[in-house]
Amino acid sequence: MSFLRYSLLALSLLAFSGSGFAAERPHGTVSKAEQSVRGTWYSAEDSLTFKDDGTIIFKGKRYYYAVTNGGLIQLSGKHSSNAIPYQLAGGKLTLRIDGQPTVYLRHKPPKKH
Repeated sequence: MSFLRYSLLALSLLAFSGSGFAAERPHGTVSKAEQSVRGTWYSAEDSLTFKDDGTIIFKGKRYYYAVTNGGLIQLSGKHSSNAIPYQLAGGKLTLRIDGQPTVYLRHKPPKKH
């Protein structure tokens, strides 16, 4: 997918979601895609928690998030926004960050010795 296509999709998400994302939505209007990622996910290096209030801590920064059925997680913070491609299959959440896949599981993976 080209940068222009990501940019257009991100802009449409922003226009659709409003400035506050999930925090401003009325109770009960959360998409199935968003419900499916809520909770804590673990990779070999870190963890992510998609909170019910529409926020997430990602790489040390707090963002509001919106999840599309089209395979993107839109993060919006004070000074930046980011659209991250994702895939949810077989109990695994795969985020593609800078072209590299990172796999997250709902349970902590065993520590490597």
